[in-house]
Amino acid sequence: MALLPLVTGGAQAAEWRVTRIVAPARVLALDTVAGAPRVNAGGLWYALALDKGAVTLRFIDAPPPPKPPDGVLPGGRVVAGTRDIARAWLAAPTDRYPHAVFGHRLAAGSLVIETRAGKRFTVRLKDDAVFEDLAPRLVDLDGDGRDEIVLVKSYLRRGAALAVIAQRRGNYEVVAETPPLGQPGRWLAPAGFAPFTGDGMKIALVRQPHTLGALELWEWRDGRLQKLAALAGFANHVAGSDALAMSAAADFDGDGAADLALPSFDRTQLRIVSFKPEMHEIAAVPLPAPAATDLALIPGPPPLIALGLTDGSLVTIGRN
Repeated sequence: MALLPLVTGGAQAAEWRVTRIVAPARVLALDTVAGAPRVNAGGLWYALALDKGAVTLRFIDAPPPPKPPDGVLPGGRVVAGTRDIARAWLAAPTDRYPHAVFGHRLAAGSLVIETRAGKRFTVRLKDDAVFEDLAPRLVDLDGDGRDEIVLVKSYLRRGAALAVIAQRRGNYEVVAETPPLGQPGRWLAPAGFAPFTGDGMKIALVRQPHTLGALELWEWRDGRLQKLAALAGFANHVAGSDALAMSAAADFDGDGAADLALPSFDRTQLRIVSFKPEMHEIAAVPLPAPAATDLALIPGPPPLIALGLTDGSLVTIGRN
């Protein structure tokens, strides 16, 4: 492993370290299953863990994925919940909005929800919009112990909005949206859900990660989505990729509140952002090559961020 020098930035500058991790082959993807981070190197999966301060890779014989439900969006993911929703997925593939942000022309016309009580619900969009996403995000946004669902909803004429789906009057429906971005082809990418400001669940997203790169903080309150703050210079998606977790939320600076890590707009740095007492950068950590994969958290303390780069290497980033 090689240590790389660090240049820090932000009002709470600290020393950070980038460490190259020797992988058995070119790194293709990272993800997290049931809280456990893993890396795909050369087509095989390896568990990532911290052992006596060193990151280790252990080969895992990943079982074949279960048969997807009928009508699921190609490339879409069935998401399992831990509260009132048992699982949810995107369905009704359609090419009526051929933006191809994930490298293909299909988006979803509906969302299917199965509750733990054994009921199934379908949220169908009108012909003027699609779910331009791959996986429902199950989040208890209001602290009532029940999941809401967060998805990117794109209008054919007005571009993307962030939509909240919740149960109302015994059914599920879209209950709140951010304003659409204004034109077809404009898209946004959710970046994280956490009590970032210390007073309830918040939503972080990147507005137009390919062309603008504005990190925005939103809150669902009184049935409306309200923007609280914004900061420029971020990207949490690569056009044509199906990697939708190029960010990680954790308490990186030790102040007791969740922070957010995600790449800079050119993906040559990993930027760490705090939201207390206001939105500001803690550090900007130079990377030896641009970020290319999802981020994964290796439990600490302190937490380490694992990331695959465009040169096929694997690195971790953490505080000294």
